[in-house]
Amino acid sequence: MTRQILVKRAVPEMVNMLGAMIDKVYRPEQRPGQGMPKEFPHLFHSGNAHNLFYAEMDSTPVSMVAVLKQTAIIPGAHIPVASIGSVVTLPQYRGQKLATTILKTVFDVMTQEGQALCLISGDRDLYLRQGARKIGRMYTVHVNADMLPRDSPAHGHVRCIESDSRQGYAPLLARIYQQESYRFQRSAEQMAVLLDALWFKRPHFRQELFVIESELSIEGYLVVFVRESQPQHGMIMEWAGNRDRMPGALAYVLRQMNLNDITFHIHAMDQWMKSLAIAHGWGMHEEPIQGTVKVANSDVLIHAYASPLEEETQDIMHLKTLSDEQLLSHLFGPPFDESLNLPFILTDDLNYI
Repeated sequence: MTRQILVKRAVPEMVNMLGAMIDKVYRPEQRPGQGMPKEFPHLFHSGNAHNLFYAEMDSTPVSMVAVLKQTAIIPGAHIPVASIGSVVTLPQYRGQKLATTILKTVFDVMTQEGQALCLISGDRDLYLRQGARKIGRMYTVHVNADMLPRDSPAHGHVRCIESDSRQGYAPLLARIYQQESYRFQRSAEQMAVLLDALWFKRPHFRQELFVIESELSIEGYLVVFVRESQPQHGMIMEWAGNRDRMPGALAYVLRQMNLNDITFHIHAMDQWMKSLAIAHGWGMHEEPIQGTVKVANSDVLIHAYASPLEEETQDIMHLKTLSDEQLLSHLFGPPFDESLNLPFILTDDLNYI
C-alpha cells in the first residue's frame, strides 16, 4: 500500500529543525543549523516559516522546499515572484517522490496566492519535468589585471569595509541597489541582515565588501569572494552603482586581495556596462540567468508586464490562450522570431536563494 504524502507548511517553532535538516545534506561540515540558515537568513526566518513546505515520516521532517516571496523590479513593471530553493530529501528517504510532491504543492499554492513566476535555484530534471525552463540572458565578464588601469584616481576612493562596520553602510548601499533595474526589491533592513550573513564568514571562503567613494557620496559597491581552492581568482557576488568607476575599482580589488583575475555578471540590457566591457577588451560571453523559471499565475504575469506588452502592441487576449510554457517562451525566449525577448531580472546576487 502506497503511503500518502502529506505536505505541510511550517510554523515559526519549526524553522530551526528544518534548517538543521537541510544542513545534514548541503552543509554536513557545519554544525546543524549553522550553515544554510545563516547563509540565507531571510529564507530561514520565523517570519517566513509559512513559506517552508515539508513532508515528514514518523513525525519527523525528511524533505522540504523553501520559498521566499519577493518583488522583481524591471523598467515599467513590478513582478511578484516566488524564489524557490533549499529543495532537499534526506538520503534514506529518497526514491519516494517526496520532493516532487512538495514541489507540485508549492506551485499550486503560489498560483493561488498570486505569484506571477517561480524562480527556482537550479536546473535539475525534477524542476524541468514540472515545466520550469531556463530563460533570461546575462553576460559573464572575465577581467584580468592586464585589462585594468595600473594608475587611476579612483584607486584612492575605493575602500574595503571592516566586518564590524558593514551593517552601518546598509542604508547607503540599499539606496544604490534600489536604483538598479532588473533586481529584487530590497530594504535597508534587509541589506543590513545580508551584510552580516554567513557568506561573509563561511569557512574556506574569503568575502569582502568594497565601496566606491567620491568626495560627496558613495557611488557604488562590490561584494567579492574568493574560494580557498582558487586563491587568485575572485568572483563578484553583487555589485551596483556608477559603471564608469568600475575599472578603477576592479584594479584596486585585484591588488588588495592579491588576485590575478575576477569574474562577474551583468544584465543583458545593461548597455552602459556592456559598452564599458567592450571598450576595455574584457572577456564577455552570453548565457542564461542562474536557475530556472516557471509560470505560477499567467493572469498575474500578464498584468504585471502590461506596460512592456503595450509597447510591443501585444494582443492580451491572445496571450491568455497560451499554455504556461508557451507564454514563458513567447515573453522571454529562448530567442527565436516569435519571442518578444522581454527583459528579465538578474537572479545573481546576495538575495537570491
